[in-house]
Amino acid sequence: MSAGAPSERAAIARRLEAVGRLDDDAVPIAETALLLSALDHPTADLAKARALLEEMSLAAETEAMARGLKTGVDAADADDGARDRAVLIADILHGRYGFDGDDETYDHDDNASLARVLERRRGLPVALGVLAMHLGETLGWPVVGVNFPAHFLIRVEGGMDRVLVDPFDRGRVVETSDLRALLKQVAGDTAELEPEHYRAVDRRAVLLRLQNNLKIRAAGRGELDRARDVLARMLLIAPTDWALWYELGLMRARLGEQLGAVQALEVFAANTTAEEPRRRALTLVERLRAELN
Repeated sequence: MSAGAPSERAAIARRLEAVGRLDDDAVPIAETALLLSALDHPTADLAKARALLEEMSLAAETEAMARGLKTGVDAADADDGARDRAVLIADILHGRYGFDGDDETYDHDDNASLARVLERRRGLPVALGVLAMHLGETLGWPVVGVNFPAHFLIRVEGGMDRVLVDPFDRGRVVETSDLRALLKQVAGDTAELEPEHYRAVDRRAVLLRLQNNLKIRAAGRGELDRARDVLARMLLIAPTDWALWYELGLMRARLGEQLGAVQALEVFAANTTAEEPRRRALTLVERLRAELN
């Protein structure tokens, strides 16, 4: 199945809208990323992509059993170590299936589209992180995204332990000394590790970060219509992210789509609690309405 026909694209959009109504912990991370990428790549073979995800999940479950690691409902009370879990995920994702970070064509859109990442076995840190989170979801292990400064990492938990993993570096466990060095590199020599540096981000936020890569690159190339479309997709899964409505309104205004801009800005103004952005939005709405008349 591909997403080329208008009816198929509409069906995918409806499924993404349904994701937008889910509680965050119920969001299926890989399937949602795959649906988002299908709207971007209408010829993507979703059946083939899903088959690969299922094959990887089965391989992970089989390997966990062979290593004596608990999965599913038994995993919740298990004292299996976080490092053992992280190593298994890396062995499946990067070892057996050959996924790796793409540092040669890092900024290519394919690296942020899960359908293309599954085809090429290359991607951005957050795209590879989605796959690691998918395996964690399959195994019943807490595997979450972490927005470490300037670098997306994965946190794997097990028993009373937790480790941070770099999905862009073949799932390498990042030691505390490496984290400290990385932090000082991006935040200055006086920076020190804080609890917030280990804090998990929402599953929906991980997906939005993946899409944001596409939006930023499109806008940077001057492809404002593409950037607008990516924003619209982001709102399917995060309809109450009011800042996205504001951004969509500004983008539509830049494209000369006054009516669409007014509608998006009015949604933002009706829901935001930030007074100054609300005032700016309403001022722009007034100007755009004058242009419509």
